Amino acid sequence: MIRIFTISLLSALLLSAGVPVAARGDRDQNNLRDAAAQGQVIPLNRLVAEVRSRAPYNEMTYLGGPQFDAQRMIYALKFMDGSQVVVVYVDARSGRIVGRKP
Repeated sequence: MIRIFTISLLSALLLSAGVPVAARGDRDQNNLRDAAAQGQVIPLNRLVAEVRSRAPYNEMTYLGGPQFDAQRMIYALKFMDGSQVVVVYVDARSGRIVGRKP
């Protein structure tokens, strides 16, 4: 009985901990959409197309699933280079590549 209660309590805590993160993600997405509509940031599809047109990324496969850092206004775009995943960091306002891993 105690084991079931403990598991239920832990599950509830884990589920409730995820709610603020999901809400923040929705808010970031809405802010990003508004900023794109006002011309403050470059739309994601244009950013991806611009990066894909540049060497060496034009020879890599774009994996999708971009991540966005709303505080820094930077997208993390994932590409596949052979058997290695390459993450390219792009400024959402200028389209400039600001970093890469690896």
